[in-house]
Amino acid sequence: MDHQVNRKSAGALWIAGMLAMGSSVGAAENPGEYLSYSWKNLAIQPQFDTSAMYTDNLFYARGANRVSDVMFTVSPGLKLQLGRDDGNQASLEYAHDETILIDHSDYNTHQDRVALRLRFNRGKIRVEGSDSLQFLSSLLGGSAGQAQLLVDRVSLSDIYRVTYDWTEKTDFYVRGTHNMVDFDQRTFLLDQTTIEGLLGASYQWTPKVRVTVEGFVGNSSIGANAGRATGPDSLYYGGFVGVRGSFTSKLTGSTRVGYEQRDFASGESSSASTPAVSADLTYQFSPMTTALLRYDRRTFPGPQFANQISITDSVSFEVTQLLGTSGRWLARGSVRFDNNDMTSATLPPGTTGAGINVQRVDQILVLGAALVYQPQPWLSCIAAYSFEDFNVTFNSAAASGVLQLVPYHNNRLSLSVAIGF
Repeated sequence: MDHQVNRKSAGALWIAGMLAMGSSVGAAENPGEYLSYSWKNLAIQPQFDTSAMYTDNLFYARGANRVSDVMFTVSPGLKLQLGRDDGNQASLEYAHDETILIDHSDYNTHQDRVALRLRFNRGKIRVEGSDSLQFLSSLLGGSAGQAQLLVDRVSLSDIYRVTYDWTEKTDFYVRGTHNMVDFDQRTFLLDQTTIEGLLGASYQWTPKVRVTVEGFVGNSSIGANAGRATGPDSLYYGGFVGVRGSFTSKLTGSTRVGYEQRDFASGESSSASTPAVSADLTYQFSPMTTALLRYDRRTFPGPQFANQISITDSVSFEVTQLLGTSGRWLARGSVRFDNNDMTSATLPPGTTGAGINVQRVDQILVLGAALVYQPQPWLSCIAAYSFEDFNVTFNSAAASGVLQLVPYHNNRLSLSVAIGF
């Protein structure tokens, strides 16, 4: 017990040291010049984030299996930026995360993240794109089969959009998207790769509002892990009609309404068709208070079974409040709710639970609050709290026995310091 207390005391001193370091940097003369180096059109900007987080449910368990711990994460990084903020620009960012746990050091882990962003304008043509490659390793909740298991995975995301300004009021654009996640073969989660193409046009209806029309088609393929059976690709297609811009002096954002159909390429009977809706709206209550509402309804491949589709509704609401008149303090509160309705799917012969219908509904509720202090553009200090609740409803008791999904809730408290532009 004494050894445990001493280790936690050392952790508290480590937090204090990090915060003190941030204060000392802020007190240095012209500290910003040490965080951004320029050579011709190239800017080199070192980054450094550090955080300490307490969780009361490290392994996403329930009842007597819940355990708590404190984890420290140090994230050094580097950003290279070529070009100007108001012109053609390319940037490359790299960050490394090193995570250390106080009581469960066997789960110490590290991650690497790389991001590339591009913006190019020439005449009537505009190009915007981003690529993100992440080598991730962390504990994940949900299935009892992956409890107390560090889940290694590789995530790759690419999105590029080319816009042609045909007239002052009308433009046409194409967008290509590629997403891939490759899980460790020990997990019961499926590897997924999705490629999507979108063609759209927008028209300047009023000086502040544009009308958009879009059509898309995509393909999702899966790969099996931990003995799961592989399955067919799923094809999806649909379209949106929407508006974006400033709707009033206080309300800005975008809304889209359309339809989406997803079918298995093999011709299996399982399919999903649904209204496809998205909204991203910001309301400025006052110069000090802003609210953000997001909603999205789409279809996705099921995360565990190759012949299952998830109709997903995700809604979030966030309020940001500036505190005082210095512009350095703000408070933020947020709530997010996800409802994943998994379609009817029967396990194939030769697998555990063959013939059982694994239809279910997953629900995730996340509440958050944060206090942010930013004394300099390059320095942020954040104290945050979050609550996460996962619940699952099975279509049958037999499905519950096969899936072994574990409902859980989790409380987290964190302190973090971020240095860099």
